[in-house]
Amino acid sequence: MSYFKSEGEMAVKKIIILLVVFMFAIPVMSVQAVASKGKILLVASSTSTLELKDHRSMATGFYLNELAVPALRLIEEGYEVVVATPNGNKPVMDAHSSNAKLFGNDQAALQRALHFVDTYPSIQHPITLKEAVDSGLDQYSGIYVPGGHAPMNDLIQDASLGEVLRYFHQQAKPTAFLCHGPIAALAALTDASAYRKALVNGDFDAQKSTSVNWQYAGYHMTVFSNVEEYPGEKKLQGQVPFYVADALQIAGGIVEHGPIMKSYVVRDRELITGQNPASDHALAEELIKALNEKQAGK
Repeated sequence: MSYFKSEGEMAVKKIIILLVVFMFAIPVMSVQAVASKGKILLVASSTSTLELKDHRSMATGFYLNELAVPALRLIEEGYEVVVATPNGNKPVMDAHSSNAKLFGNDQAALQRALHFVDTYPSIQHPITLKEAVDSGLDQYSGIYVPGGHAPMNDLIQDASLGEVLRYFHQQAKPTAFLCHGPIAALAALTDASAYRKALVNGDFDAQKSTSVNWQYAGYHMTVFSNVEEYPGEKKLQGQVPFYVADALQIAGGIVEHGPIMKSYVVRDRELITGQNPASDHALAEELIKALNEKQAGK
């Protein structure tokens, strides 16, 4: 009798073990199943501070909602998100962006975003932008650059990112930027480092001479506005090294703005830009729409 009881217990234990294994396998199976539409290259800064006009440094990084909301939506839609930074280091989050207000005061959404950036493997171990180029850009269906002030440091002048952007432009693949992120589009300039230096120095003649033939000149676009920047400068009691909206406009971009701190997205050909943190959801949807259209051959 005890023999049959132990056999029964063993059978139950086996069933329980199988159920547990299956439960943990479901997320893996789901990721493998949905990650079939293609890869999206998500580019973030390697820096965590920004030097102000008076040479003081302010802490910066990516804005949590600007990275997590579009990335999670892309994954949900069936894309694999591959994170790249100039140096291959884990990107730093701007601490000010860990705020439920940026998630419609939804604490659950905030926690989901925090969990995502703390656990998503490609965020923990990004590739370098050079590795992205060397491994073949044809494997990527689109590119996305979130904001925070950090892209004003390195992404604006990163040579490998310039190569990436020129490829995506030539192939007319969806190219999306949010908030301060559009400043990174200037990496496609012939001498982006010289242009950034001219912006910081306020050298208008050099700004014009180093921004010629920008591939996005004549494109309609948006970016964090000067008016949206001023309140932050007042709190810092300091001025950013240059204004991102002015930088794009000088280079030939047709810069448009919607209401202050309200969702506003502009799409012109392959280029998709969002004005501010509030544009996170709308930009994600526009990017997905563009990706679907590209795959459909429209």
